[in-house]
Order: sequence, then C-alpha cells, then structure tokens
Amino acid sequence: MNDFSPNLRNTLLFVLLVVWWSPTEAAEGRPNIIVIMADDLGYTDVGCYGCKDIRTPNIDQLAADGVRFSSAYVTWNMCGPSRAGFLTGRVQSTFGYYRNVDNPYDPAQGLPKIPTIASLLQKQGYVTGGVGKWHMGTADHQHPNAMGFDDWFGFLGGGRMYYPLDHPSYQGRFTPLKRPLHHKYVQHTMPVIHNNKVVTWEQYLTRELTDAGVAFLERNHNEPFFLFLSYNAPHLDLEAPQETIAKYPEDKMTKIPGVTAKSRSIYAAMVDEMDQGIGKLLAKVDALGLEDNTVVWFLSDNGGMRKTSDNRPLRGNKGNSYEGGLRVPMIVKWPGEAPAGKVLVAPVTSLDIGATSLVMAGGDPKTSGLHGKDIRPYISGQSDQTPHNVLFWHTGRYKEPSGVMREGDYKLLYSGNKTELYNLKDDLSETTNLAASEPERVKTMLARWKQWASDSQPELWGNSGKVIQYANYEWLKGSPHYEETKNGMSRSKAVNDYD
Repeated sequence: MNDFSPNLRNTLLFVLLVVWWSPTEAAEGRPNIIVIMADDLGYTDVGCYGCKDIRTPNIDQLAADGVRFSSAYVTWNMCGPSRAGFLTGRVQSTFGYYRNVDNPYDPAQGLPKIPTIASLLQKQGYVTGGVGKWHMGTADHQHPNAMGFDDWFGFLGGGRMYYPLDHPSYQGRFTPLKRPLHHKYVQHTMPVIHNNKVVTWEQYLTRELTDAGVAFLERNHNEPFFLFLSYNAPHLDLEAPQETIAKYPEDKMTKIPGVTAKSRSIYAAMVDEMDQGIGKLLAKVDALGLEDNTVVWFLSDNGGMRKTSDNRPLRGNKGNSYEGGLRVPMIVKWPGEAPAGKVLVAPVTSLDIGATSLVMAGGDPKTSGLHGKDIRPYISGQSDQTPHNVLFWHTGRYKEPSGVMREGDYKLLYSGNKTELYNLKDDLSETTNLAASEPERVKTMLARWKQWASDSQPELWGNSGKVIQYANYEWLKGSPHYEETKNGMSRSKAVNDYD
C-alpha cells in the first residue's frame, strides 16, 4: 500500500526539486576566481619567463602548478584602455575608450555605464571584490561599487604614492600639497578608500593591498567569490622598503639598455614585494581549504616601462605597439584541469579571462556581449586548436586611425598610413620590416583590419587640457582634493611638477 496521496507526492517532489536547485547547492560546483594584475611589469621580469635578477618564487610556483602562456596579449599598450578592455570583457574601441584618464574628477573621463565582468559574475551568484588600482573614473556611476564590485578597497586614480603622504621619507613634500596640483599628483595622492570611506594606513602600499585581499577572502570564503587584486606595483613612482631594496645590490642587477642600476634595484624590490603579497594571498587560499576550487589568473596590464623593465627579446615597451608593449606574462592555475607546468604557445588575450571565467561561473559570454573566447579546452589540453586565428587592436586616439593585427605568425602595424609587417615566428624581436617585400599580404591584412575597425566608436573624451582639479565627493573630505562647489568640481590651470 502507498502511504502518500498523489497530491502529497507531488508536493514532496516539488520541495525536493527546489532544494536540489537552490542557489547555494548549485554554486558549490562553481570555482572561486581570482585575477591578479600587475602594473607595467616587464615580459621577462618574472623568473618563469627567464628573469635572472629578480626573485619571484610565488609567481613561479603558480606557473609550475598551472599553465604559462608565451603569447598572451592585452588590448592596448597603456594601462587605462587595457584595463577598460579587461574589466568589461570587450574591445575598448567599441565603446570609445582610447586614452588614460588624466583628469579623474572629470565625469566625462572613464568607463561609461556598461556591464563589467564583476557585474556579470554578480548575476551568477558570486560575491565580487576589488582591491587596488581602479583608473576608470571617479564619478558616482564609475565608482567600483556601481560597476559590479560588492566590495572595493583601493584608490580610484591611475597610481598612488606607496606610503601615506606624511611618511618621513617624503620629508614634508606632500604635507601640505601645493594647489593647484600637477595632474600626476591629482592621481597619485588620492585617498585610499574602502567602498566610500577613507582608510587610515601606515605600511607600504603593496602590503596594504595584499592584506585587503586576504581580508576579503576571510570574509567571503563560504560563498563563491571573484577577487580582482589590482596591484599598482611596479608602476612608478619607484619606492620600496629599504630592507627589500637591500636584497638587490646595484652591482648585481641585470644590465638593460636605458635602465640605470639604481632604478632596476628599486624596481626589483617592488616586484619582490608584489610576489611576497601573492604568496601571502595564495597561502590564505590554502589555509581556508579553497585551493582545489579556486582558479587563479596572473598577468600584467601592459608591457614594462622603458626606464625600469626588461622586455627582451621583445621589441618596445609600454606605450608602443611592438610586442614589448602588448605581449605580457600570463599564467592560470586551474586545479585538476590545467596541466601543471605546461607552456601554451598559441596567442590568447586578456579578454579571454573574462569569457572563460563567466563560463566557469555558469554564464554565457556571447549573450553577455563579451569579445573574448572560452579557452578552457585549450588550457586543459582537451583541444590543441588555436583559440584565435587573428587578433585585432585599435590604438588610434587622434584623427588618423592606427592599429595592429596579428594573423598567424604575421603582425601588421598601421599608423598614419605607414605600415610595418613582421613574421613573429622568424623575427620575434621585430627587426625586419617585410612590408615592402610582401605588399599583397599588407594589402589583404590592412583591408581586414579596416573592416574590423569600422565598428569602433568615437572617443568618449578628448584632450581636456588637464585642468579639472577638485571634486566634492564625500569620500574626498579631509583630502587636498576636496572642494565644495555647486556642480561638484572646479577648474584650475595645471601647474608644473614640483621637481
């Protein structure tokens, strides 16, 4: 005899289905996702990429436990547009983002209201956190909390002094600050904030950001999370703790054309401090028992700086479109899926991080409008098919369009009707321009680039003259950047740097 009536059986079945498909249960199979982004890190300034004079044991271990990409690219050769591409998962020229934000209090500068990887992961049930550098604008609609981050700890400018402004090493230079500020110091002296509140801090900034990342893990490890740890190291200014600099004597540093031994020594200490921070963060992942269900990505936002970094054998550096400006170190640790210690040589892009992460979280990159590809089959070895047969960049910021295209082994650079063509397989250092000897290839590739670039949008903002100095955001109160005005900002002519 059946003890349950049909109605009761149906009711019980419904309850069981609800429990089975509850968000908590469904989320358990989804990995936590961490993206660690360095700022202006040279291509060969990490041990696993061949560096000899800087110690990066934790980044190297990440590569040993996961896969390392030898042909990873970002979407631009400067930090602002590159980060805009990464954060939105879209080629930034499709929404008109071609310049660094230089006037952070100008609401016209920075990200428009557009979905981000963080907001897309929020919809998949992830708690989202960001730590460090933002550089996407400061208006209310551009604040990280309004762009998909449940929790934000960091600074909204494009850089930051590595110590509080009253630190003895500055010898009173920034207390008080001269007004109006040089545009650089409008960015580099903005307060560190936790969401909308100013934070009091005392230690070296890289350590402060690491601690904030660790704290985010401690608060949110019981639910699926996305953490974007956006270090500003090793971006200028060149500052590091003296005890770390002492680990890198000037006479032991690699000799790099255009780089002084002193600069290289301090830069090495900055990379070292970042690597230590990454080790501390990953140790917390292990201590919380999350290592088997946490995917960790590491990359730089663009190529290394000319005065500090080693991009060799690549040509160029931050700010130009040779390989040294666009190709970056990139690593992913995907426990149980990514073959440990493997090097993947096919071209991939920072846009693929967002697309792949969204698929891991249960979302759909195509319906979400993302431009990257799900590269899980390539990472795991289930497929050896090249993820991208062709890659495009739009690097034009002014009247004349300019850009880059890579198709197979060939790379085309186009600027002001000037073309350069290189075979990266035979000439990774881009020493021999083949444009004159292969005109048909140039013609075909250029036509394809122009067709692709036809979807590009006009600039969101142009040359502003670097004059907007202050704003009246609540989180600026108590800083030299705050000024009460009717429209939230005032204008002052920029002045020369203090030096």
